[in-house]
Order: sequence, then C-alpha cells, then structure tokens
Amino acid sequence: MKQLFFAILFCFCYLGSLCNSVQASYFDGMEAYRLNDYQTAMREFKAVEDDAKALYMVGIMYEKGEGVSTNFTEAADWFRKAADKGYSSAQYRLGRLYERGLGVEQNLDEALAWYKKSSRNGNIDAKQALKRMEAK
Repeated sequence: MKQLFFAILFCFCYLGSLCNSVQASYFDGMEAYRLNDYQTAMREFKAVEDDAKALYMVGIMYEKGEGVSTNFTEAADWFRKAADKGYSSAQYRLGRLYERGLGVEQNLDEALAWYKKSSRNGNIDAKQALKRMEAK
C-alpha cells in the first residue's frame, strides 16, 4: 500500500513539474520578448512546442522580423501549428496570411475558413474580417 501511495505521489509531482516547466518557459519567453531579448525569447518559445501560445509567438517573431529575418512562410508554419491546437489568434493570423498571399499562396476560401474557425473561438478581429470579406 505504501509503495502504491509513493508511486502515485511521484507521478503527480513529476507531471506537475512538467506543467510548471512548460508554463515557466512560456512566461520566461514573454519576459524576454518584452525586454526585446529576441534570441532568448525564441529559445524559450521553441522549448515548449506543445504550448499553442508559444507556437503563436514564434510565428509573430517571424512575421515581424524580431530577432530573425522576416519570413512569412515560417510565420505561416508556426501559426498553423498553434491554429491546429485551437488557438484563435493563430487561426486569425493564418487567415490574414492566406487573404494577403504572404508566405502561402493567396487563397480567399482558405482565409475565410480560418477566420470562421477563429471567430467561432471568440476572436473579435476574425469576426470583423469575416464581415469585411463577406461584404465584397
């Protein structure tokens, strides 16, 4: 009985430490990003590839050329990773890239699809983009 208790306790502590390290890396990345330490931010964000917000921030950095050369193709790849995890801001940004043909082949149907997903997840910018595109 004691062994089972300690095994469960160990697993609980181990899983808790994993969650904390993932969250810590994201927050460490955001702190570095706010301080314009883009190399550290990129390293921290890439260290937590399971975190949609971190994936999104890597996309932002490639889109804006922060610490790296502007690369819309890379931005689209990272936004897609975050968007596939249901992150509405990444879905919106990916829709924008498809609408404008930046880093991906311009595809208004694909842009609409991503805007709709983002809108369903509550993104206000995506809702406005849908209204704008549907008015055309």
